[in-house]
Formats: sequence, C-alpha cells, structure tokens
Amino acid sequence: MRLFLLFPFYLMAVNEAVWTKENLAPFRELMFSWNAPRPSQGEYLFSVRVYTDAWSPWITYASWGSQGQKSFADTATDLSVRGYQDIVEILNNAEATGVQIRVVAEGGAPLDKIHGLHVYTDGVKKLEPQIVNRSRVELLVPGISQMRLDHERHRDLCSPTATTAVVRYLSQNEAVDPVHFAQNVWDGGFDIFGNWVFNVAQAANVLGEKWDCWVDRLISFDAILERLHQGTPVVVSVRGPLAGSAQPYAKGHLLAVTGYDPEEKKVLCMDSAFPTDAETHVMYDLEDFVTAWGRRGNLAYLFSKKP
Repeated sequence: MRLFLLFPFYLMAVNEAVWTKENLAPFRELMFSWNAPRPSQGEYLFSVRVYTDAWSPWITYASWGSQGQKSFADTATDLSVRGYQDIVEILNNAEATGVQIRVVAEGGAPLDKIHGLHVYTDGVKKLEPQIVNRSRVELLVPGISQMRLDHERHRDLCSPTATTAVVRYLSQNEAVDPVHFAQNVWDGGFDIFGNWVFNVAQAANVLGEKWDCWVDRLISFDAILERLHQGTPVVVSVRGPLAGSAQPYAKGHLLAVTGYDPEEKKVLCMDSAFPTDAETHVMYDLEDFVTAWGRRGNLAYLFSKKP
C-alpha cells in the first residue's frame, strides 16, 4: 500500500515538521520516499516511529543534503522497531497501525521545499491484480551500459544507471550523467549505490516538482503494465537466476522495464549489465522475469507526472 503524505503535518518548529497517518491496515514493514530539490546548504534528517499499542521511540532513517546522504542501522530503545538502510521493520511479531515521519531541516535547508512524501507499508496482504491493456507497448528508453562508465566501481552502479536511463527518457534530457547521478545516491552509511530511497530522491531532484517518485512493492506484473501504458518505465529489483541475463545476479540487480510483447510473452528491459549500450535492450521470458522479480519482493521505483 502506498500513502501520499504532505498534509496533515504538524510544524514543530521553524526547521522541524512531523507527518502523521493513523488507523492503517496492520503492517510489519515500511519504506518512505521524499521528493524535494536537494538543498544547496544543510541537510534534511528523517526519522520515523510507528504505533503498535503505543508510539515507539524515534529511529533515524536517513540524512540527505548538500554534502551527500547516508542511511542508518537504528533500533528503537524499546526494541519495537528497527531501521536498516531503506527498510523499517516492526519487531517481536507485532504489527503497527500508525506511522509518523519527522524531518528536521539543518544548516539552512529549506523545510518548505519538500513537495512529496510517499510511504509504503505491507498492510494490504492480498489484492486482486487490475485488468490492464495487454497489447504491445515499448517505451524508447535509452540504453546505458554501466560496464562502460568511467567509474572504478561501475559494476556496482546498476541502480543509478537504470534510474538515469528512465530520468533521461522522462525529461527528454540526454545530458543526465549516470556517473554524476551515482555520486548523488552513494550511501555514506553503508558504502553502496543501490539504496532505493536515495535513487528515487535523486530522480525527483532532477525531474523537479512536476513529478512524484517513490519506492513501492507491486502486487503483480499487471501493475507494471499499467505504468508502461501510461508512458512511464519502471525500475525493478531482481535476483537471479534469470535466463539470458548478462550475469547471475545472485545478490540482486536493478533494471528498467520498458515494454511488453504479448505474443512472445516477453518483458522488454534496459539492462545495464550488458557490455555495450546497444546490447542493454533485452527481452526476458515473462515467467522467468516474474520469478526473479518476486525474489526481491516485487520492489519497484515508480514515477508519475502530476496533473
């Protein structure tokens, strides 16, 4: 379930605000994504707490600002909730029904520039997939091989490379640089480039206020198809084996879904693990793709243009 939160919020101080959502379907996992211009000075410090039979203590989720970004491994003092990189988990087999997000704008970062806050929870356990148009669709997302990037850790750059390709397509701006994008998603807390919420935060920063960008877990491949027919690619996380892939993807890999061929039952992708830009446009069997995607909990980066 995805929630869009901006109001109601409570302004605690000039530089601090809290967003609250209560009476939710019980959940054990959450992630949240923010949309804002990256501050030219200072940073935003995000914290979260959840409601079970009472509000938990606050845990630190992420910092994001002019000097970079990092996520945290933080467990509440009462051991009720734990955050690790992108994910917040409810502990002790409990379930939460409320969430509060706190943001503190430090060092001159402008609190009023945050224009979107998106919260995913796993509170809806089963939903029927929507019936969508299964006609052929193909979005002309540019191919970018991470293997050709001038970066010493190019093999680790699947997430920023896939997201850069989508941002280039949505913005029609070929100048968006995947190496620069990667520098702006590197997680200083864990030394990784694949932090999901930092990738969508940077996408929102580049695309601007006309776009919502967030991390979600989808209920079916039909949910991807619906996005494709609306004109927006979807970045997904998969774990191999995946027949025809460039590598085993045993530890996970992110790629952009760009289309679907219903006659061949093939998922069209821009997979940056291939050695040249031209080779990144590949097709995977639908069943193989859905299985590999399911191993990563149907995780997706989603993009939606505001009316």
